[in-house]
Amino acid sequence: MMHRSPWKRTEPLRVIVTGATSGVGAATAKLFAARGARVALLGRRPGELRRVAGELDGGAHHVVADVASAESARNGVRGAIHALGGLDVAVNAAGVAGYAALEDLDEDRWREVLDTNLSGTFYVAQEAGLHMRRSGGGAIVNVASDLATMGVAGLAHYCAAKAGVVGLTKALALELAPSVRVNAVCPGPIDTPMLRTGLDAAPDPVLALRQKESAVPLSRLAEPEEVAAAIFFLAVEGTFATGTSMAFDGGTSAA
Repeated sequence: MMHRSPWKRTEPLRVIVTGATSGVGAATAKLFAARGARVALLGRRPGELRRVAGELDGGAHHVVADVASAESARNGVRGAIHALGGLDVAVNAAGVAGYAALEDLDEDRWREVLDTNLSGTFYVAQEAGLHMRRSGGGAIVNVASDLATMGVAGLAHYCAAKAGVVGLTKALALELAPSVRVNAVCPGPIDTPMLRTGLDAAPDPVLALRQKESAVPLSRLAEPEEVAAAIFFLAVEGTFATGTSMAFDGGTSAA
């Protein structure tokens, strides 16, 4: 069981990061690697996985997996555990978004967002959490969103998925205690390729960016590296935290 920081270990931590090809996932993988961890990247795009793995200090293992598929997600986690020789930390950063007005939100789009953001988090956390419980302990950090507790028109599917991640985090924290801690970080708007794609689709991308920033009390977007630092804290230093959902949103959920 890990009561103190696992960085006191004599061996490097073994870490899985999903959604590791860009944004928060890539930033998190790089931070853990820079701190001496052995990292396995999970994602759907082989070329991008290889690129990010090559950018990490000491390199990284990479496993092609689609977390929206239960079989692919579980096989991906097992393959990563085999490559790492065990597992201490799992970070669920895989996610998809995209606006869809209610009249345009069909079953396929609903399922795509729920399958990746919520079901994918469950598949990975289940496989990783049960392994860590059997092997002595560990930590899971799920990436939720400030929209887990806020509603936004056109994002019913995304809000529902991220609210589900928060509820899932609490339930898993109780079920996997005391040996495996499970927490979530709830970022506000992050300057990632996913967000930029959405802004670029607006009639006036510059105005859309300004409006997005002005909606944040701190008047800016978060950088992926800032969110990665919060994930690192929950996974490594926050050893008495489990079942929590850390707001990391520049104040967007404070109102």
